[in-house]
Amino acid sequence: MNEVAHATVCFSRAWREGLYGVSAYWVHPEQVKKSAPSGEFLPKGSFTIEGTRNFIKSETLKLAVGIMIDEDKNYVLTCGPPEPIKKNSICYAIVEPGGGEMAECAKKVRLEFLKIFEDITKKFNIDEFVRALPPGKSQIKEVSMGDLEKQSIIDEQIE
Repeated sequence: MNEVAHATVCFSRAWREGLYGVSAYWVHPEQVKKSAPSGEFLPKGSFTIEGTRNFIKSETLKLAVGIMIDEDKNYVLTCGPPEPIKKNSICYAIVEPGGGEMAECAKKVRLEFLKIFEDITKKFNIDEFVRALPPGKSQIKEVSMGDLEKQSIIDEQIE
């Protein structure tokens, strides 16, 4: 739940505006209603939430862009909370709000990934990196091999 809340906050306007300490909330499905309470109007396509909202505060605004391997052994570019991306990727870059525009940051991430895994990174064009990043300015804080790749290197050395 904390990882989902963190990603929700990072992909909201909080990233673009650099708002730290923002909360996300979750509710049970039965709390979501498509009709307005008696005597009130609800525009078409809207919904209301009844009952208690369960808030989860996100202290930081950090995301990781990483290259992962899916079930079909294909490489996929993804972005999300740092810990699961580090753990499940072959390489990753930690990004935070601020710095340069999305396209500029995407180019820098791609260049850093090319230094680590050129053949794999070439499969992704710059637009895919731009789509992975949250809207707004971003800056790279760290680039490294992911735990998935580190584990495969250890496995090769053991064999």
